[in-house]
Formats: sequence, structure tokens, C-alpha cells
Amino acid sequence: MLNELSLELKSRGANVVIGVDISTLQAKENRGYYAAILIGIALKPSYIYRLSKENNLDCFEFLQKEAAADKLAEWAADFIRLKGYKAYAQSESNLINGFYDAVTKATPLPHKKIAVLAGLGWIGKSNLLVTQEYGSALCMCSVLTNAPLPIQYRPIMRPFCGKCNVCKDICPAKVIHGMNWEEGTPRDLIVDVYHCETCLKCLVHCVWTQKYVKTHGL
Repeated sequence: MLNELSLELKSRGANVVIGVDISTLQAKENRGYYAAILIGIALKPSYIYRLSKENNLDCFEFLQKEAAADKLAEWAADFIRLKGYKAYAQSESNLINGFYDAVTKATPLPHKKIAVLAGLGWIGKSNLLVTQEYGSALCMCSVLTNAPLPIQYRPIMRPFCGKCNVCKDICPAKVIHGMNWEEGTPRDLIVDVYHCETCLKCLVHCVWTQKYVKTHGL
């Protein structure tokens, strides 16, 4: 089923579709589901390149791709339910109904945690997911399910950020603390999300995101 679903999701714009084992997580995180499907849509290299050269905030494509990932997750959940299994899309519209804590600005199971469990990337000093292929230029959503999915078992990646502090140095709000992530590190030790301006500078100027842009000839 995952192969059929993956082909359909990619025909609808997804760049990443991965089955992930979440059975060992706490009940408050996996809500009784033992598998997840991570769906990712990459931002266009030309968009990243333009933002890196301009000083204007332009979130249009970012928000567009975030919404598109949500819609793909909701479509995938419907697809799985039609196959006779349970599924829950962790889209913004679903999470806001009791699963998003506005005080702590957190959800029980962030998409990036699922991505880390999938071995797709690591948590950067910006607190964004960083991947070797796309940098942080990946908008994600996820689906929790009890469907029997083939799981890709990959080791959790250690951060490749090293001594790089590009995201910290370029952050206008100075909310990035420059700490290398490790499993179990509290989010607030990495970044002050309460004063983040969502300017996308850390995403755009990450050296791995820039590598993704250069790989595509920009």
C-alpha cells in the first residue's frame, strides 16, 4: 500500500514519502498508532536563492508549500481509511483542535521528530530539520496510522552543524543559542521560539540549504 500511496503523493507534488516506526514513543505522542508517514515538499531552489539575495520577507511559497503538505497528509489519511485502516493527518487544521499548545508553541509529536526517527536529517542549531539533500528547505506534514507499512529503518543522524553558527549569526531576533542538538535536548535550550520573527533567514542561509541551491545550478 505504501508504494501505491507514495506514487500518488509524488504525482501530487511530494518529494519525500517515508514510513516510520513510532511504536516505541509515549502514548501522548503516538496516540496509540504504531506507524507514521512523513510527507515532504521541497521549496524551489530559485525561491531560496532569491530570498538569500534580497532583504525583503517573502513567505508566500513557504506558506503555500506548508499548506500543500497539509492537504497531501489529509488526502493520504482518507486514502488509508478507504483501505480499512485508521489514520490521522497531523495537518494544522487538525492539530489546532486540542493537539497544539499555544502557550508552549508545541505539539505532542512534531513532524521533524518523525523525520529524525526516519533518519532523514537532524535538528540544526536553528531548531529546524536539516537534511543532506534539501538542507532545511523542506515543508512537512505527517500521518499517524495503524496500517501495516514497510518501515525504512535508518539510524538517527548526528548533527553535521559542527562549529557553524551561520543561523545564529544571521538571526535578527537573536533567538538562536548556538547549541548542537542531542536526543533529549529541551527545545528552549536551542532556540527561543517565543521571540522568533519567522523571517526564514536561518532556513535560507543554512549552509546545507545553500548546498541544495548550488546543486541545482543557482
